[in-house]
Amino acid sequence: MTNQKSRKRTWVIALVSIAALGVFGTVVLIGLGVYVFMSNVDIEDATPETAELSFQEARAHFIGDQPLIRLTRENGRVRAEVLRRDRPSDVRPESLHVMVWDPSDERLVKVRIPLWLLRFGDNATVDFSEADGDIVGDLDLTLEDIDYHGPGLVLDYQDADQERVLLWTQ
Repeated sequence: MTNQKSRKRTWVIALVSIAALGVFGTVVLIGLGVYVFMSNVDIEDATPETAELSFQEARAHFIGDQPLIRLTRENGRVRAEVLRRDRPSDVRPESLHVMVWDPSDERLVKVRIPLWLLRFGDNATVDFSEADGDIVGDLDLTLEDIDYHGPGLVLDYQDADQERVLLWTQ
C-alpha cells in the first residue's frame, strides 16, 4: 500500500510541477511581451514646435524620396495611391517606424515594429483602418510591397486638423 501511495504522491508532485512551470512560462511570456512593447513604443507630450522638429529630423533622411503611398484629399475623401518603383530594392527592410502627432492631445507617438513580427499574419498586410472606418479607403499594402520598395519613406501625411503621420522603413 505504501508503494501505491508513493506513486500517487509522485504523480501529484509531477502534475503540480508541470502546472507551476506552465504558470511561470506564461508570466515570462507576458513579461517579455510587455518589455518588447515598451522598448518599441515611445509616447511623449510635445508642443507643436517640438513635434514639427521631430518630423523634420525624421523626414530629413528622405529628402527627394517619393513615399510609397501618396494620399490626396478629393471631395472630403482621402484617396490613396501606391507608387511602386520600377525595380525592386536590393536591401530588405527590417523594421517599420511610425510617428504620429495628435494636436488635440499634444502627444507625439513613435512606434518601431520589427517586420518579422508582421510576417506572422496570414495575409501579411498593413491595415490602415480605425474603429470608425477606413482612414484611406481600399488601400491594400502588403509586406511584399514594402520589401519591393526597400528601406525608405512609406507615408508622409498631414490632414486638415494638423494631425500628422510619418511611416518609414529601415
